[in-house]
Amino acid sequence: MNRLKNILTIIFFCLTLTSCGQPKTADIKSENYKVLAKLISFEGGDKIHFAKFKIIKVLSDSLVVNDTILVGYYNYKQPDNKIDNVLLTIKKYDGQTTLKNYFICPDYDGKTNIQKAKINYIDFDYWEGCETGKVECKPLTFSRTEKEKNWFLIMPCGGTETAITISGQNFNKELHLYHDTCPPYLDLSKLSDGNYSANMRACGLGGTITFNLTTTK
Repeated sequence: MNRLKNILTIIFFCLTLTSCGQPKTADIKSENYKVLAKLISFEGGDKIHFAKFKIIKVLSDSLVVNDTILVGYYNYKQPDNKIDNVLLTIKKYDGQTTLKNYFICPDYDGKTNIQKAKINYIDFDYWEGCETGKVECKPLTFSRTEKEKNWFLIMPCGGTETAITISGQNFNKELHLYHDTCPPYLDLSKLSDGNYSANMRACGLGGTITFNLTTTK
């Protein structure tokens, strides 16, 4: 009887180890993140190549990251070497490494996941000048070529809490964020050419500015 009990205990223990040793599907598949960044340098490598980037704006709410990151990809799936500002799709590296602030491209595909991006800015002084009337508030014009597919607008923060309403023809969007998630941004990639207005409500900055989007060949 004791022998049978011992055998059953060993079988149960083995099954428990097997179950614990097999990660669930959700554990294997880590999340992909979107980030706007500027290339600092290509770092080279062997099978895996690396590139260093300075973060401009994290587009995924769940990602907390340092100002500078290292991104890995296969040497035969490297991105265009004439990149500057980029839209990164990255994921955390779950293996063991001594590299700090290290991420990888999904499937180690740098050609697909490191894409050129056009980034325009509206600075604080311009918006403040429009609010106070101290300078002539001329509408801004932002232009891209037909080949530029990823287009973003970075705007200033107005304080601890910032709310911005952007409107245009058949378009309306509300941005609401706190200081730790600044700066505000707008994805212009699929917006039609035309005139838009942005109204800010914040403790340190406010008022309305206007801008025009154009696309050239």
